[in-house]
Amino acid sequence: MDQGEFLRRLDEINVWRRHGQRAPHKPLLLLLALGRLQQGKQRLALYELDIRDRLRDLLRRFGPQRRRYHPEFPFWHLRSDQLWEIPDEELATIKGGSAASPSDRQLTDLAVHGGLPEPVHRLLEGNPDLVQTAAQRILDGHFAPSLHEPICDAVGMDRHVEISEKLRRRRDPNFRHAVLTAYERRCAVCDFDIRIEDDLVALDAAHIQWHAAGGPDNVRNGLALCILHHRTLDRGAIGLERATGGYRLLVSDVVNGQSNALRHLLRHHGKRVRNPQRNEQRPAPGFVDWHRREVFRGSPR
Repeated sequence: MDQGEFLRRLDEINVWRRHGQRAPHKPLLLLLALGRLQQGKQRLALYELDIRDRLRDLLRRFGPQRRRYHPEFPFWHLRSDQLWEIPDEELATIKGGSAASPSDRQLTDLAVHGGLPEPVHRLLEGNPDLVQTAAQRILDGHFAPSLHEPICDAVGMDRHVEISEKLRRRRDPNFRHAVLTAYERRCAVCDFDIRIEDDLVALDAAHIQWHAAGGPDNVRNGLALCILHHRTLDRGAIGLERATGGYRLLVSDVVNGQSNALRHLLRHHGKRVRNPQRNEQRPAPGFVDWHRREVFRGSPR
């Protein structure tokens, strides 16, 4: 196993896809494993004590909202990507080594262990920069940029890597300019437009359907948002709902707090979001529906 082969396997993870639904199970399990490696923990982790509850919490926090979360799925199926290993003697006890996915109860009752394959572990253990690169590669490929830092904190990783050159090349450099121009260089929610001389401060071109989830660099998949509203959009604290002549803002009922910032956010609940300059630049319904289904948390207030 060399570095090139390892990174190729990361890029080719077989992630379940159907109708644009997000399935971050394998990426989150890998990030959890990388965090364990960086902390010097044992290669093989016990499903019940080390993986199950932490991965379920990661899925709840950073995955799409679902009635149930299944940490057992990636724990079993990541093996097919040659990036996860369950000891042979334990495999033999699980449905006779069948490829069918064992239940959470089976993995728990049989005290099953899993972790990075030994060749991968050896490669990473002696190369901390590669650990960082691998984590960044997973984050770039599966999550919105504003989620990278909180995910790293949740899995216990230090992160000191800039966004990869690969990501910079893949994104359209004209997207930001087109979106900010369409919304007259103001936040579409609160009209924030602070500048230092002629330079905008803390105003972003946000993707409605994440770029990492196949969302295009198209003005109809964009909103000009201040940092507060960009981050709350990416975390699913706010969303959009179609209204006559445009969209209105929704605030999730799971958002809470005691600060003026929450009261500021709630003031915009149910209010119209600024339209872009031209009707043909308005967010496309398909992108808005994706965000409501795959990112928005809880229910609208």
